[in-house]
Amino acid sequence: MNDVIQRDRKVGPDGTITETVTMSLGGDTKLRPVRDEVVSAVDAALGRFGLVMHAMDPSRLVSFLDGGPPIWSVGIVEVGGDTPYTLLVTYGLSHVLSPEDFRRGIAHEYSLALPAGTPLSPWADAFLRHQCRYVLSQRADIRVGDCVPFRGVPMTRIPFQPAHHARMPDSTLVGIVATEDPVVPRIDTPAGPIEVRRLVGIDAAELDRVETWSVPGFVEELRSINPLLLSPIQRSSAMDYPPFAEKVNARAAREGSTMDAAVFELSWRPEGSGVLFALPTGRAAARLSAGIRGRLGFGRNLAAFSMQGPPTIFDPAQPPSVTPGPRGVVIGGGLNGPAGLLLAALERGERSVRL
Repeated sequence: MNDVIQRDRKVGPDGTITETVTMSLGGDTKLRPVRDEVVSAVDAALGRFGLVMHAMDPSRLVSFLDGGPPIWSVGIVEVGGDTPYTLLVTYGLSHVLSPEDFRRGIAHEYSLALPAGTPLSPWADAFLRHQCRYVLSQRADIRVGDCVPFRGVPMTRIPFQPAHHARMPDSTLVGIVATEDPVVPRIDTPAGPIEVRRLVGIDAAELDRVETWSVPGFVEELRSINPLLLSPIQRSSAMDYPPFAEKVNARAAREGSTMDAAVFELSWRPEGSGVLFALPTGRAAARLSAGIRGRLGFGRNLAAFSMQGPPTIFDPAQPPSVTPGPRGVVIGGGLNGPAGLLLAALERGERSVRL
């Protein structure tokens, strides 16, 4: 028998949508295992803040490997207090809650916190499912201290195809950083502990600073003005708040960058006996300059990936040189070598430099 999932949607006079789902599963379809006692433990941990509601995909019973969703559910709880907000937490990314072999070694779930009154439907739980799908399909974990840019796409639209973007709420947040959840960092369950990692939305200017400095450092400073690590989908940039910007920029200059790779607007091609580099201008130039200074200025290497071609690898441990190859060009030496000449041309506003 073939697997069939039928959805019958009806819209009532008041606009309420009722969905009836009929599932017919073939004999070869694998069902998703779920530990009820772990679900209860997570419910209890979130229930300290309020009533827990579950946003469930109708096909949640089917294993991800057989076409089901990446997680079993997203728990949603309205948290009161002086700063009310909505907390969303995934259920079932982890092997602890959903013990499938391909999840073995995954002992964490993700959370997202939005100010009270933020429209959630249909994007918020879809956003968390999208990140979990990425982790499972790419086997590329989003760890504490990681930064994920969305290449200019608002986080409210990233789970959906472009044809549906206009229907989603707009947002100034075009990337996320991952850190320990500030209110429920760990949940103890009968099957073992679950780590909860908070995904925090950041805007373009904040993304520039994070990718040329440090996720932990940025989050530490962000908590001084946003202790609950909320992600208001429309907000002014923290980098436009002078006390915050001055503090993070001073720390970045003092500490250097911990980010050894990022995407920059920098491309190159062999020209004669040298290499011609096409340089960005404006904000992109300032971002590349900060990335180079934050790494090479502290004797650290930098991989500058590009959407236009192979990467540029800055390696201060190598002798001063410029060596192109099929996988990229390596610029050896520190700021006193060819990298310094590129940086000087960049900061003069030149559009290209030949090294």
